[in-house]
Amino acid sequence: MKIFISIASYQDLLLPITINSAYTNAKFKENLRFGIIDQCKVKLDFSKAKLKDQISYIHIDPKDARGPCWARANAQTLLQDEEYFLQVDSHTVFEKDWDEYLIQYIQTIKKHANKPVISAYPRGFEIVDFEKKVFKKLQEDDHSTHVMVVDSEKTFKDGYFSMQKGLPSQSKEIYRGFLISAGFLFSESCMIEDVPYDPNLYFEGEETTMSLRLFTNGYDVFHIPRIPLFHCYVDYSNSAKRPMHWNEEEDKDRAIKWTDLQSKSKKRIERIIHQDLTNIYGLGTSRTLNDYKNFTGIDIKNKKIVDEENAFSFKKLYEFDWKKSQKKNFLW
Repeated sequence: MKIFISIASYQDLLLPITINSAYTNAKFKENLRFGIIDQCKVKLDFSKAKLKDQISYIHIDPKDARGPCWARANAQTLLQDEEYFLQVDSHTVFEKDWDEYLIQYIQTIKKHANKPVISAYPRGFEIVDFEKKVFKKLQEDDHSTHVMVVDSEKTFKDGYFSMQKGLPSQSKEIYRGFLISAGFLFSESCMIEDVPYDPNLYFEGEETTMSLRLFTNGYDVFHIPRIPLFHCYVDYSNSAKRPMHWNEEEDKDRAIKWTDLQSKSKKRIERIIHQDLTNIYGLGTSRTLNDYKNFTGIDIKNKKIVDEENAFSFKKLYEFDWKKSQKKNFLW
């Protein structure tokens, strides 16, 4: 069972480490294929690498980059015949046999849900010594399921965009959730045929709109225990620190500025939520935004939280039986 690993990278020195970690820690290395969009000044050379035939690699000059969603959308076009799709950030390290672990969970969930997506914010890691490739994993002994909620202090902070955060559940149960993490998204590959990344979005609102589009297309988000990878959230050490796409220095030579991309993206998000966008990048028809409100406690269209216990703390959803039919036993 082949896994396509989508990685969109922007000026990230950790990209080779991410690729190597995924490959060396996989149980079935021959079943991996990487789709990489590398937006950096120096092109990577895989000609002598063991996995050279398992990499589809596109190098893009940073001045031509158009933001994270655009890069992720391009990475998805590299998919071939792989049964599974994994999206991660370019600053990720993996645990041993991570591939078998994720496939086993998706197959278990598939017995009860037709269109599952596994996602959450992974535990973090920090760089101790970049040159010696020494890293410190955080919460390494926390094998509980981490769920995702809206940050109560940053709700609708910019239009329809709210900050999200992860919460350790202190449990090793599977939970049905309502938010996704762009830095860890795992599903069957049909997901990106049904709900492909929108290259017209920029960054803020990426996870919000993807969550809504998945939900309304009949997909269900699940949180599982001990996600088998770690993400670098903190600022890198000086030797590995990377610029962001929206940094002033990065933007000065671009024909299209990031502020223009952001402005167009915000208008695009409004069209998605108001269902003015009727193509494959709009909302689906399997469920409605009202269904989403009833399940999550978030009235996205009117920018209101109607159930804080769901939206902010996941309290009611901890009691929800994820195995029951999503049509008959949701909270509405």
